[in-house]
Amino acid sequence: MTAISPFYGLSFAAGCVDAIFFVGFRGVFTANMTGNTVLLGIAIASRFGAVPRALGIVPPLVAIAAFVVGGIVALPVFRAGFDPRRAAGIVLGEGALVAVASVAFDGLRNDAVVTFCIVLVSFAMGAQSVVASKAGLPGISTTYVTGTLVTAITRGLSAGSDDRDHKDATRALWTWTAYLLGATAGTLFFLALQRAALWPATVLFLAMAAWLDRSRRGT
Repeated sequence: MTAISPFYGLSFAAGCVDAIFFVGFRGVFTANMTGNTVLLGIAIASRFGAVPRALGIVPPLVAIAAFVVGGIVALPVFRAGFDPRRAAGIVLGEGALVAVASVAFDGLRNDAVVTFCIVLVSFAMGAQSVVASKAGLPGISTTYVTGTLVTAITRGLSAGSDDRDHKDATRALWTWTAYLLGATAGTLFFLALQRAALWPATVLFLAMAAWLDRSRRGT
């Protein structure tokens, strides 16, 4: 297990890119696959009758597929257990993928490029989910917060909970807060920077990779 602090940063980053893509890329998420599943269901149902908002099937479907592939690709990296060095390598790769998406998003605006950006970042978020899962931090996910909130409730409010339960609940609440703040920041980045909105997220992923590598060395 590694220090929890980089995972708060990764939660912040996931909330950030989720907000940017939802606001700037036709209402799709790159980390929150629960939200994309709901959007996909609405899009399918909209083909059978009028709904308040017509949604496209392709963006959420592509995001879900890329997320799953990213998780599958990252999983063998931790076959022998969690390794902060390998985790840092995956997060560094995430930063590279988000950087490519940043360049494409900044310079091109057609449908193919939008889909390309969704694929890149959703793939990265799938890989990040595996990193968080293999870290062995109870109830902590960096790409969605439903389970995180459940951990906060069950560990923090259950009868007879001990110090460890309260610690897990506190971690869960901080993770939720980091995701919320990231989503807030991502929205503000898009409003202020528009097509350059993904660049701050790119820097953040690179910083978290360095932090994970530093935790490996114990410094």
